[in-house]
Amino acid sequence: MTKLINHYLINDSWYLVDLPGYGFAKAGKSNREEWLRFTKDYFITRDNLVSVMLLVDSSLPPQTVDRDCADWLAECEVPFCIVFTKIDNRKKDMPTNAANIKAFKQMMAEEWEALPRCFETSSKTGSGKSELLGYLASLRELHLRSGKL
Repeated sequence: MTKLINHYLINDSWYLVDLPGYGFAKAGKSNREEWLRFTKDYFITRDNLVSVMLLVDSSLPPQTVDRDCADWLAECEVPFCIVFTKIDNRKKDMPTNAANIKAFKQMMAEEWEALPRCFETSSKTGSGKSELLGYLASLRELHLRSGKL
């Protein structure tokens, strides 16, 4: 539901930036198209961009829009990982979250030589939080040593 750019300063030294998504934010088509243009430009023009976290709702079967976004990020050589969200929030009359995640990975594996790093998370229970934070810390350390931050 993000409609604005939100900057979160972490440890007074780096930013986590939340950008409007391409999903189901309640906005008109022209607003969504503008956000898409802006976020694409943001991703390819930021020299200090370390990684994009592509959030994928695991309570839904694989969505073409998520696959298209992952393909675009890869084509533009934007580093990213996939964060499957809502792993403990199964929707009625839908496949299990685990089945949705497996199907998404299989869909990507049809054309991808290797999948990007993937995480499974829950905002309710905190599941996957430590793994994701550890990954972010490792990216930060890697870039600090390379002098890019």
